[in-house]
Amino acid sequence: MKFTRLVAAVLAVLCLTSCQQQPHIADESSPETVAPLVQTIAELFTSEPKIPDNAAVFLAGSDLQHSDGHETACETVQSILGAMKNAGYDRADGLFFCGDYNWDFDGSVPGLYTLRKTVQREFRGMEMENMYFVQGNHDPTDTNGLSPNGANDRLRTDGTDDFAIYIIHEQDYMWYNTDKQTVIDAAARLEEYLTEKVESEYTRPIFILAHLPLHYSMRTYLQNDARYANYLFDVINAAGEAGLNIFYLFGHNHSKGWDDYLGGSAVYLAKGDTIPVAQSSHKTYNEETLAFTYLNAGYIGYYHNVNKGAETDLSMTVFQITDDSVTIERYTSDGLHDLKSSGVPNTYLDENSLVAYEPDIRTYESPQTIILNTVITP
Repeated sequence: MKFTRLVAAVLAVLCLTSCQQQPHIADESSPETVAPLVQTIAELFTSEPKIPDNAAVFLAGSDLQHSDGHETACETVQSILGAMKNAGYDRADGLFFCGDYNWDFDGSVPGLYTLRKTVQREFRGMEMENMYFVQGNHDPTDTNGLSPNGANDRLRTDGTDDFAIYIIHEQDYMWYNTDKQTVIDAAARLEEYLTEKVESEYTRPIFILAHLPLHYSMRTYLQNDARYANYLFDVINAAGEAGLNIFYLFGHNHSKGWDDYLGGSAVYLAKGDTIPVAQSSHKTYNEETLAFTYLNAGYIGYYHNVNKGAETDLSMTVFQITDDSVTIERYTSDGLHDLKSSGVPNTYLDENSLVAYEPDIRTYESPQTIILNTVITP
């Protein structure tokens, strides 16, 4: 980065000096000409780069599904990554991916492999050990390349934590929420992990990666998805209230306008925002106040357009992680995109006549910077 800026400065000097059509008169340089030139060079050296030197840059996305195959979805990935590079991202250190690597149920391995190679081709410095892959409902439990379930904390070279990663595979928080006890057990393991973080007064970011969301939607009402989300939500929110810096990323809801009331393909909720959470029921939910950051990682295969005015753009997110903050941006193939779009009613599924919640019309622009809390209360 510094070398690039140095080259830019030298080129600026050469360009400006070569364009000066002045006679060669010794010792008669004009102060009016020199001052702007010096100022221009100074700005080149003092302007902030896109990526701070001390930042880890992680990308995120989900649902590599397209009816024409994962190769077509990876073309979208390549286009989005190109927009990130055009915006100034000359490196990325890792990837979070929240599941579903192909359209059908037997193509997860080639889908995951193609995704990994696509990202590494665009950002050549990215190492495999910094790429985290969650199991989705389209992925068998033995899919080669999935990350270990549970704790995947990232360490610095000196052995200290850079930031924490916790993965909840689909087998533990599953499509249709068919197994209540399995979800309860997953919540218990997560609680043990987060309790240790609270007791150690851990102030680094904690990224919880899952395929299914935690919020209530018409998918809960009609298909039981996330009906047991309260077990996970209560654990995560209590840890957030204790002061932990938690970020929950999800995918899954890219058909039938399930999330159109929250922002469609661009969902982001901040600490202090409200969220409907099922209470072990497909009909009963509570409006809860978030004590953590909550967003969809970014759909890259498809998002069905079934409701007028709903957000359907395909996107990925970028996290800049420093010692004291996390900055989040969302990108489409066209460039920077709002983290959260305004919600619209899901008239396609007659939402207004069946549930009491209203569309969340809040919007959040990119970027959003979250200052890390440093006071943890065990």
